[in-house]
Amino acid sequence: MGLVEHLWDSWLLWSLALLDIVVRLWLMCRVIMRRVSVPVSLAWLILLVFLPFVSEFFYLLFGEKRLGARKALKVNAAGRIQSRLAMAQWGARVGATFEKNPTHAAIANLCSAVGSFPPVGGNVVELMDDASQVLARITADIARARRHCHLLYYIWQSSGGSVMVSEALIAAAKRGVKCRVLVDAVGSQSFLRSEMYRSLVEGGVRVVVALPVNALRMLLARIDLRNHRKITVIDGGIAYCGSQNMADESFRAKRSKRLGPWIDTTARLEGPGVHALQTIFLRDWGYDSDEEMGDLAEYFPHCPMVPEGSVVQVVPSGPGVAAPHAIHQVLLAMLHAAHEEIIMTTPYFVPDEAMMAALINAALRGVRVTLVVPDKLDAMLVAAASRSHFEELLEVGVTIMQHEEGLLHAKTATIDRSLCLVTSANIDIRSFWLNFEASMVVYDKDVTGMMRMLQTKYISESKQLFLDEWRKRPVWMRFADNVAQLWGPLL
Repeated sequence: MGLVEHLWDSWLLWSLALLDIVVRLWLMCRVIMRRVSVPVSLAWLILLVFLPFVSEFFYLLFGEKRLGARKALKVNAAGRIQSRLAMAQWGARVGATFEKNPTHAAIANLCSAVGSFPPVGGNVVELMDDASQVLARITADIARARRHCHLLYYIWQSSGGSVMVSEALIAAAKRGVKCRVLVDAVGSQSFLRSEMYRSLVEGGVRVVVALPVNALRMLLARIDLRNHRKITVIDGGIAYCGSQNMADESFRAKRSKRLGPWIDTTARLEGPGVHALQTIFLRDWGYDSDEEMGDLAEYFPHCPMVPEGSVVQVVPSGPGVAAPHAIHQVLLAMLHAAHEEIIMTTPYFVPDEAMMAALINAALRGVRVTLVVPDKLDAMLVAAASRSHFEELLEVGVTIMQHEEGLLHAKTATIDRSLCLVTSANIDIRSFWLNFEASMVVYDKDVTGMMRMLQTKYISESKQLFLDEWRKRPVWMRFADNVAQLWGPLL
């Protein structure tokens, strides 16, 4: 009997080992056949070779951008009616603005191709970097709303300045305004367990969770695909877009006192360009809500054009859309199009090879490139991976400023003082390839000048890194940063 049990145990062990090898070989073939970057492919291949049994589990969870069959179908089909309605409103307002600026025309053509939205003129754009001011303006706009309020946020703070926004939504719902709130399941998990969430639901506000995480979804879809957008649309004529979550500057202050206040940049938009952000919200709402929206025309009212108003172009990106890597391609195009100056701010800087090459190329051809990042971050591994790129950039003349007056969370870019970008996306692999993001390009010297003033303020609050001093860092620190860089493709 002992011999039989021994043979059975040996057969079972060898069977499991053989199954593990077969599964890993199959997954390695999938990695090779997928059209992804070489660093990402190599990272997964190394993991699959040297980590038996466990590596398959990690790959099935995080290796591919699976939304799930049902959701993928909704993602591919949703938004067509909304887009047609928006295009009908825009009509002939697009395309003629760039006759005298071929650089802007080329970037706009790319944005249209990868993001599906054309550039739209006649808008009023206001930039803000005071979190409390942004929440106060959103509250005031909600108080004046007559038809609908649509809010989509990765994080919804359950205290602080977001309280007045929630109260304004409840008051609006009581007077008959349709109020819809879409929050990410991971980013807003604390909010979803809070009294504020219950108050909103009981007050008549429809709250839906984006990309829910549960055991069943783990089997059908990749659970770390997140909706990272920050959008507010009110009555189809006013919108907010940028890096600020539904939170004030005290966000995470208790956990990260050393970081200081969070600093974001948000754009308030009035005009026909709002319809693109409305379309994004309705698409995302359709992914995670079963609500029948009925006649969509009411969400796309006629928005009068402002004479000499700004030309804006909204660029969505994320898994399942026509061009999931849209923001990556747009940023690369902007960097390669620069002739004189590039200023970029980002909290999380873990670029891929193409982004590094674009920054280095710009600096080598004489463009003044300035990168503004936080001095301290709330993610140690990301901070280390970010630092690993600094020496290579400093060597070619890129100016790197480390902001010291809080956690600079603003995600912006200005190019040649003539166009600017405000976005929810970081310069990292997650924002480029995994998250649902919303970005807005503004082709306007005046607005770009305002954005550049904000960037200049951040620079004045920063310390500059110098190559000689940077090279004097301890060897162990440089080694640790370079080790962190190896995880860049998987961060």
